[in-house]
Amino acid sequence: MTPMKTGKAFFALCLFIAVWAMVVFNCGRLLPPDLASIEAARMQEAAMAAVRSERLERGIPIDTTNDVNGTGLIGAALSGLTSTDGSLPAKRSAATPDAAALLVRLLREAGTHPGSRVAINASGSFPGFALAAVAACGALSLDADIVLSIGSSSWGANLEAFTVVDMVDAAIDRGAFPPEYADSLVAVTPGGSDDRGLDLDPVALEAALARASARGIRVIRPASLDKAVALRMAVYSAGGEPDLLLTIGGNYASTGANPELALLSGLIAPSQKLPRGANGLVQEFIAAGKPVIQVLNIRELCARYGMPFDPRPLQPIGRAPVYHEAKPPAALVMIPPLAALALYAAFRKKNAARS
Repeated sequence: MTPMKTGKAFFALCLFIAVWAMVVFNCGRLLPPDLASIEAARMQEAAMAAVRSERLERGIPIDTTNDVNGTGLIGAALSGLTSTDGSLPAKRSAATPDAAALLVRLLREAGTHPGSRVAINASGSFPGFALAAVAACGALSLDADIVLSIGSSSWGANLEAFTVVDMVDAAIDRGAFPPEYADSLVAVTPGGSDDRGLDLDPVALEAALARASARGIRVIRPASLDKAVALRMAVYSAGGEPDLLLTIGGNYASTGANPELALLSGLIAPSQKLPRGANGLVQEFIAAGKPVIQVLNIRELCARYGMPFDPRPLQPIGRAPVYHEAKPPAALVMIPPLAALALYAAFRKKNAARS
């Protein structure tokens, strides 16, 4: 083969690899969406509709200036149940069907399989993700035990008459989730400072806890971080040892008020080194060799998994990249290097034969 022909062949090979790399990069979007993600998103859509109906039936209006999609999952800037400042765009991002698809992706990455037991610990800060957790577990046939805390950052489930417990309970009662999740809400705590609600309005807090108790939900009042963790672990283990932890929002019991640990979001593998500090649930699970999914830093999490951040209006189910597998099939990835080796071997063979 002449040098000119060799150069052309090499150029064609490079062009082929470049084009194939583009195909591999976008193959996730070309393949059909993950069916479990679609199922979870539809459950989430039903749960959001149930919450909206419950809120309106209770005579609690929806502030469409801040809740631009009219979901009913957005609270107020400040209330008697507000623990810290929060991001309104992040809260709106959680109040979408796509949130359930994101949790399906994370639960798959954590290595779950049908029958895996998921311990869910959620504050009131992201009610959309609290609902999405049940929807994702339902779509993947996972067992879920949920502990909710009343305290919420601003714009979350911080309305005194309509907390995250009211929301999740409404979705369960109105049939948004499979029947086996009817008893998945196993306990509620005050939340807020020290998980004792020290920074919350005591009258509003007691009224919220009383509503939960009247529905037969166990109310836990921990006296310390150790108690907050131990009581939750006892509740989670009552039906069998949990396989992983899914923690939503900056709950005191989850991270032990460790500011460095609160920066982590997404899947935390058991092999990952954690910053030192007073142990919360995250450290307990990691020490036991069990994975943790932490839902915080929503903007970064959305960017990482292809979920729309603060969508206006809500996008149709299945459209966003989060519904597609991020990693291309191994065979698809290997075609370019294998083709390059084959062509290189052919060039060598022809040149050897001519010399």
